[in-house]
Amino acid sequence: MVDLHIHSRASDGTDDIPELLQKIRDAGIEVFSITDHDTIEGARDMETEVPEEMTFIRGIEFSAITDAGKCHILGYGCDWNKRAFRSLLEEGAQKRRNKFEKRIRYLREGFGIELSEDTVRMLRLKGSVGKPHLGNLLVSEGYAPDKNSAIEKYINPCKTGTDRIDGGKVIKAILASGGVPVWAHPLGGTDERELSAWEFEKQLKVLLDAGLMGMECYYSKYTEEQIDMLVSTARKNNLYISGGSDYHGKNKNVKLGELSASGAQADRNKLTVLEIIAEKVSTQKRPLLEIVEGHDPGAYFQIMPIKVIDIGKRTDAPENQQEMREQLISVEEDIVSDFLYQIFKRHFDNDLLENAGRDAEYAPERYGDGIAFEWYLTDNFYTLESMKEVLDDIRVVADQLKKDPEDKSLDFMRKGLEGLGRYTAAYGRHIDDMTEEEISRRAEENIPELVDFYERFCDHIEEMIKEAHENGYDRISVCGP
Repeated sequence: MVDLHIHSRASDGTDDIPELLQKIRDAGIEVFSITDHDTIEGARDMETEVPEEMTFIRGIEFSAITDAGKCHILGYGCDWNKRAFRSLLEEGAQKRRNKFEKRIRYLREGFGIELSEDTVRMLRLKGSVGKPHLGNLLVSEGYAPDKNSAIEKYINPCKTGTDRIDGGKVIKAILASGGVPVWAHPLGGTDERELSAWEFEKQLKVLLDAGLMGMECYYSKYTEEQIDMLVSTARKNNLYISGGSDYHGKNKNVKLGELSASGAQADRNKLTVLEIIAEKVSTQKRPLLEIVEGHDPGAYFQIMPIKVIDIGKRTDAPENQQEMREQLISVEEDIVSDFLYQIFKRHFDNDLLENAGRDAEYAPERYGDGIAFEWYLTDNFYTLESMKEVLDDIRVVADQLKKDPEDKSLDFMRKGLEGLGRYTAAYGRHIDDMTEEEISRRAEENIPELVDFYERFCDHIEEMIKEAHENGYDRISVCGP
């Protein structure tokens, strides 16, 4: 069985990743994709959990709009490192935040509904908050008997429909990221009105002109007649055929693997999109340890060149910080903790004006060497020269890893090296299911991945230093999550 359109709790589904994976297995689905709205959080978590006998495809669903109206675009097999994808991800997340704030104001001003600040704060922290979250909240607080009634009465009247990403931009960014753009539920999704033939044709032309590659022909809401029409249209326009249930857990009355209104499943051989996804994914190099270009909110360290104008003000004030967006990179917190932190802190300068005072807050008894590289929510400043020293040190470590990973000179970062077994291939066994011997062997196998990461990281930062120097920047900030 195949299902290429599934939502998790990371957006507006109700299942967390372990629960969802078990349900997918129980349903007999062997090939699947997590396609949360405007976020990769669920797909990223699922990727490390999938057992070898199942095939997982990276997915996402973007809310878009064109001159022909609203639409949803699925992106399969995208390289999450690409700047175009990261920029699209951030734009989608920002538009969702904007819509959420509009709806909160609308509830207050239109109906006098004051939701508790703690509840609103928790929803703001969600990566992808939408109508179902607010609808369920209104039900829990007694404003409506069920989610759909709450959405219809309190949320739908608040017009935010144009606050979406341009559909052409979405398609181009997915293509630039090595992915396959697919038009989701082209006749209208579950709980949405059906598009007229004229509306469908108009939207199809716009999306084709933008570079659309596929269409979701098999869908839980569609009749056999509708599916046949969509398949015929896809073939006529040289589009790949896709299919998915649009499962949302308890938020929609849709079953996993349900790819038609009759509940029938689709033969995987009919979903021609699988062929092109497999071809594209096989040619993409996805390192286990990733460096992300562009801004990536969440549990990442942001590394950027800055100009400090007035250190008397907060260092993140606009007049203090001019971010070179084209040179900003991000590294996951765990990677910094395991493989960069010990090196970075050896070159941290407490006497640098921007870093002054930390040695009092971070006392020597807590940091044996007296170095106070602050971990959370604050910039750690390095001069361009001291950052070069960091890179020299990283290269020494990388060379030693190639020669002998057990050498005593690497003891200062031994804990991270022993944890390398956690950085496992996407389709490998989960760490919790492995013996200590297997983890140790996997750690050794992953050393080339770490060396590759170090080399790529140094290349990225050297480019940043060059650009910073040429543009008058004199510091590099490493800002924790």
